[in-house]
Amino acid sequence: MTDSSASVEARLKSALLSDEILPPVDPPGGHYLPFSVAGSLCYLSGYISRSAPNEFIRGKVTDGSVGAAAARTCALGHLALLKERCGGLSNVKSFHKVTVYVNGDSGFPDSPEVGNGYTDLIVEVFGEAVGQHARSAVTVAGLPFDASVEVEAIVELTDPSIAKRM
Repeated sequence: MTDSSASVEARLKSALLSDEILPPVDPPGGHYLPFSVAGSLCYLSGYISRSAPNEFIRGKVTDGSVGAAAARTCALGHLALLKERCGGLSNVKSFHKVTVYVNGDSGFPDSPEVGNGYTDLIVEVFGEAVGQHARSAVTVAGLPFDASVEVEAIVELTDPSIAKRM
């Protein structure tokens, strides 16, 4: 393990709450890939909020802090995918773009606060230089499985050749 990978792993361990772990990387639930690499960019498919493997955090988000906790679980899912299939967390060169979808009623004003649940963990693990990203956070009428939050991301990899699809 290089100093860089040890540093990222140490920051991840420090960032995890006492009851948190990285979830297992599940196969896709349909006819899509969990990620796709084009050049050095890795497009991470939408990850929906989960309280445990195969247990989704469901329903409309009515409170920004509750939604942020759900978005944090999406970050955990993406971190697990990057660690297991994309060459490890030290292979992440930069987070470029994150899109946060919040299952909420029309006019729900706290989508940016919900998005912070994802962003804050990513920045805590990778630091600002790698983890800060452009972001959209939007309220939508519904998500798959009535999930509360779904997040997709575009990440640049240092060595995209070591990413493995399955």
